[in-house]
Amino acid sequence: MPRNAVDAGPVPIAGVAWAPHVGITAVEVSVDDGPWQPAELHGTDNDSTWAQWVHQWDATPGAHTIRCRATDATGSTQTAEPSDPAPDGATGLHTIRVTVRG
Repeated sequence: MPRNAVDAGPVPIAGVAWAPHVGITAVEVSVDDGPWQPAELHGTDNDSTWAQWVHQWDATPGAHTIRCRATDATGSTQTAEPSDPAPDGATGLHTIRVTVRG
C-alpha cells in the first residue's frame, strides 16, 4: 500500500504547529486548493508549546493535495512563499499528496 493512501470516508488530518514565544491561535487546512477550513487546536496552554491540531476530512476517491497553515497570536498567518529557516524561521505551506481508495 502506498504511504499516502487512505480509504474513502472520514479521515483525520493532523499535525503540530509552533510559534515560539508567541503561540498559535489557529490552523487551517485546504484540500485541492479549496477554501481554508479550521482545524481543532489542542495544547495551546502557553506560548512556548507545540499546538496539536486535527481536521476531519470526508475523503473522496482520487488524488488530492492537502495544505495547512498556522496563525500565531500576533495575527500573522503563515505565507505560501518558502524561505530558509535563518534568520527568522522557515515559511511555506506544508503540503502532501494523498490517494484515496474508493
